[in-house]
Amino acid sequence: MYLTLQKQRIYMGTTESVANEFIKLSEQTNIGLTNMKLVKLMYIAQGLSLSLLDRPIFKNDNIEAWKYGPVVPSIYHEFKHFKSNPITSKSVTLDKNWQTSSEPNLIDEEDQKIVKLTWQLYRDIPVNDLVDLTHKTGTPWSLCYAPGENKVIKNDLIKRYYDKFVINLEKHLKSA
Repeated sequence: MYLTLQKQRIYMGTTESVANEFIKLSEQTNIGLTNMKLVKLMYIAQGLSLSLLDRPIFKNDNIEAWKYGPVVPSIYHEFKHFKSNPITSKSVTLDKNWQTSSEPNLIDEEDQKIVKLTWQLYRDIPVNDLVDLTHKTGTPWSLCYAPGENKVIKNDLIKRYYDKFVINLEKHLKSA
């Protein structure tokens, strides 16, 4: 258990590295990725990671219930200048002295697989449909949203929802 926790602490992704992985997949597949779609995909990836890996894919920001669905605030604010246009640059971080910038990369293979799975499942779904999916009754967003407030959607609530999603997906795959 200690080694697993140690590995997670060292290799867990950040919001920036997860966002960059989605942007990389967007570039590779030539499918545009807007800010709104990115934050929805990051929410879904967090849910799949909590369910399949029993840990978050990132811990350096919360997911909040905003008007148009779940949002990772730091990522929304980083890319909001793109408005509804496709994102054309990756997230960049600065070192402690504000001297050197770098593009954070997702290095854990399991995390990369979660992002790739999320991308494969949802890349072709229009963002308005993703908003509708996250707004359905019983979703973590629907249980937390309050107009005018940006309430945190707790990881345990996201995990419970995605545990059910994964069970239903497995049933569907067995019957296909």
